[in-house]
Amino acid sequence: MQFRPVKQINAVIKQEYFEPTISWALRVVLALNVPLIVLPLWKGFSFEVIWAAFGAYMVSLINYGGLHYRKIIIQGVATLLLVLAALLGMNVRETLIAAIISMFATGMFAALIRNWSDYGPGIGVATGFFFLFGLSNHVSFEESLHRAVYLAIGGAWAMIITLLTFPFRPADPVKRSIARIWRANTDLLDTLVLEQNSGNEIAHEESRNLAIQKELAIRTEIDQSVNLFERRKKKENDKTHHYDILIELRRNASLFGASLGALLEELETLKSPAFNSIRDSVLYKTLSAFSQASARMAIVSFTLRNEDLVITKARTKRCAIAIGLLRTSGEQLSLTPKEKLAFVHFIDTLEKAQGYLQQSIVLIEEKTGLKQNSYLENYRLTFTNFIAGLNPDALLDFVRSLGNINGQQLAYALRVSLGLCLGVFLYRFFNIDHGYWIPLTMIIVIQPYYGATLKKSFQRIAGTLGGTVLGGLIMLLPLPKEAFVVLLIIVSFFVAYFLRNNYKIGVFFVTVMMVIMMQLSQTATWELIGWRILSTLIGAGLAIIAGYVFWPVWEKERFPALVLKTLEQNRMYLQTVLLQYTGDLPTGESWSKYRRAAEGANNDLFACVQRMYEEPKHLQKNVDTYFAIAGVSIRISREITSVALISADSRQAVNKESINDFYVLISPLFPAAGRLLTEEQAEALQTTEAKHCLDRPVFAANEQARFLRTELEKILFELEAIVQLEEQANSR
Repeated sequence: MQFRPVKQINAVIKQEYFEPTISWALRVVLALNVPLIVLPLWKGFSFEVIWAAFGAYMVSLINYGGLHYRKIIIQGVATLLLVLAALLGMNVRETLIAAIISMFATGMFAALIRNWSDYGPGIGVATGFFFLFGLSNHVSFEESLHRAVYLAIGGAWAMIITLLTFPFRPADPVKRSIARIWRANTDLLDTLVLEQNSGNEIAHEESRNLAIQKELAIRTEIDQSVNLFERRKKKENDKTHHYDILIELRRNASLFGASLGALLEELETLKSPAFNSIRDSVLYKTLSAFSQASARMAIVSFTLRNEDLVITKARTKRCAIAIGLLRTSGEQLSLTPKEKLAFVHFIDTLEKAQGYLQQSIVLIEEKTGLKQNSYLENYRLTFTNFIAGLNPDALLDFVRSLGNINGQQLAYALRVSLGLCLGVFLYRFFNIDHGYWIPLTMIIVIQPYYGATLKKSFQRIAGTLGGTVLGGLIMLLPLPKEAFVVLLIIVSFFVAYFLRNNYKIGVFFVTVMMVIMMQLSQTATWELIGWRILSTLIGAGLAIIAGYVFWPVWEKERFPALVLKTLEQNRMYLQTVLLQYTGDLPTGESWSKYRRAAEGANNDLFACVQRMYEEPKHLQKNVDTYFAIAGVSIRISREITSVALISADSRQAVNKESINDFYVLISPLFPAAGRLLTEEQAEALQTTEAKHCLDRPVFAANEQARFLRTELEKILFELEAIVQLEEQANSR
């Protein structure tokens, strides 16, 4: 049985407020088809028109959801790279050696570009595409310059579209990113709601793993928002006040998510039959109330409409009522002392979560109460961000962010380059008609991880075969070129839409589009389409082989280092939280920053294990144990967060000396707990002294001290659990 009201709210959120895909697809349609309609009035349906249309199409496909000034810079850089790649490809066709060497250099560059955030893969594929497109169209140097001009015109047209849409998308990315965090919070709450329902058929282990995925999804949304929209330096003026409120609203959404992690941890303790008597009644209703409030907060944080705010206030009040009913019901249960302590903290955490909802309402009221026209306010905000981003310091920071390259990325670049060189050799040596689709397919499907390459290869093959059949049937229709342009407008919309939502269907429409483009530029034949299918199959096969043979990065080899990194981040997180608890945290420091780093490391560790399941079976040894280790690391972060949430309003229930003594004892245990995976023989984990430290009377002086002791004991227990799991993995 699914929790239908929240499901319906989430559907509204997704369709009405958060999905910019349709508007993006419409911009892609304009980018591709306007050159195909306008330029033929001057040049006819010439090959240069195809270059301009493809250039605009590829530049507009680049996925970037941040501020406009960066998007325009990115599109400008991409246009320059595409022009250079195309010129190189058109002028190295004379000799096979020159083509292979140029392909190697282009492939290295295109693969390293993947490091450029979400937009990197799009630029990398586009750069490789135009090099190969140029390689297949050898012309004189003068003619290559002529075609490059048309390609630049296409890129410039895509940038003009971005500039023209600038006033009509005011501040939406900032609000949308905040709303996505609230939606991710809602998704996690939905999972908790379903787990409390006695009629739910999902097994506990499966439900717990699903909750972990939803919890990590919150961190992903927060990281994406923080990376795109940073907190400003304090400036007291109206132009920045709107932005500052949004950033504070994001902070509340993040802290609300942190409280959900603490709730997850306490629910693991509350498993007694006595507590189960209220699990699918009062607890179910309480979590449902929070889920609906979070969903409504997702909506109002984007729309800022008064009618949405009224509903959100009502839902938040229901949360406060539900907490009171849950507290009353819990007090009547026969719980053990440990369960009573967990229940009290569960209620406290719910109250903190309700407080974050209430604070968010206050911020939204403050923002909507500012005396400015909403459109003009948002327009000015976006314009201010645009201008601020053009200062030399901001541009320098942006350029620096493009240069982060590590050994793994370099190995991937070499793998891509060698595979592409092999594809170009086959294409040129055997003179395969339209054989440039061999290396082009490779550069599209080959991913940094083998499992992802395998999955995308099969999706590419399936989409290409289906699209070729439909495209071939369209090709046989006796239609004028104008009719094919109309078809291209329709198909290009579906290409842009489905490439974001369903890659296999997106490839299907890409293939149909390519067949129509062939029909516009030259007469398409079944033989030509057949070579396209064969080239796609060869390219996908070579991508799989290259991913397996050329310096593959297997996840089991990366896992030990990721465990050590995750434990170190958790150690630093615990240190910061304990300093916050004792009041010794330096001014300007925040435990939220260290929480972000710890949860980010957990995300990498969990993703590593997930990719293990996609690798060849003989490489999946110990994968279940590794999955358990990742879960333990996530629980450590949750327990530290539980301490963090009480540290802000702590009354120093435990003195500084005892807290500092405990940290000195537990600090070396974090790196020690991860060494068994990297060292054949490691010393046993010495937790006795740390446990004795927690036996001091000060850790039992009052309720808060007892809770602190419980959470710190859990961390010690989890460190011991990691060691046991590592010993289990090493014994196999």
